[in-house]
Amino acid sequence: MPAGSTPTPTPTPKDAFRQRLAWTTTRTIEVCGITIPVSESLAVARSGDAGWDSHIAGIRPNSSLKSTVKTILWPLRRASENILGHQFLQYTLARWIKQYANENTAFLECGPGDMSLRRFLPKSIAYNAVEFGLSEFQVRRVLARDPRVNLVLGTIEEIPLANSSVDMVACVEMLQHVPDVDKGLRELVRVCKPGAKIMVTVANGHCVKVKRKGANRHFVHLFTEADIRSRAESAGLKVLEHEQTGKWVPVPQNLIGGHSMHLPIKSAREEDNCYFVYLLEVQKT
Repeated sequence: MPAGSTPTPTPTPKDAFRQRLAWTTTRTIEVCGITIPVSESLAVARSGDAGWDSHIAGIRPNSSLKSTVKTILWPLRRASENILGHQFLQYTLARWIKQYANENTAFLECGPGDMSLRRFLPKSIAYNAVEFGLSEFQVRRVLARDPRVNLVLGTIEEIPLANSSVDMVACVEMLQHVPDVDKGLRELVRVCKPGAKIMVTVANGHCVKVKRKGANRHFVHLFTEADIRSRAESAGLKVLEHEQTGKWVPVPQNLIGGHSMHLPIKSAREEDNCYFVYLLEVQKT
């Protein structure tokens, strides 16, 4: 090596990260040169509606031009969401991750979106995730660059994992998109170890924002707090902590990048909170 030159860092192998879960499937799909496992029974499409439509799973194609534009604009989009959106929900989950996760924690996120929650995990453990629909942009941005990520295309209703293999789960703003929520919660209990922690955030389907603007067209459920609590307890989950938060500010979305604006304010009236946040514990032997 020439004097004064900087050595090229050696990529960290995927198996160097602890608690990398083994998906129980033999199917795979090639996306942007990356091999992604696929749940055995999942019908996969390459469609712009994949993941947005609750009945279409798979990969959302992105042209090279679109991917380039998204790469340039991504930092601005993230900053906008952090300031104006509901990213404050992640900081509650980050507190629970810090409290309960360590280098021996098998972590799973269902419906990870941009996979930004992984930044709060201990650096030594794998970030395992099951996703229903994923864009090629996120494959290039995350899967191609971060060896910690261990993702499978699948559904929360049929997770390709062995029984009692997970210590901690995150479900951020995704249960309202799941056709059979009760089956999904029972499946989480199946793959989790006794005493495992499940962190859930869901939209309040009857808040002031929904009453004035209408529900998100991609939602298949409009939940109340009592509804989520009842479903969780019926599935064998105990509510350890719960909060209602997210004050909606009725600012025109075209003025703030297409987002609804929420503030991390907790209101006494349920309808004034846009989100429910739960820390649940698996009750099984």
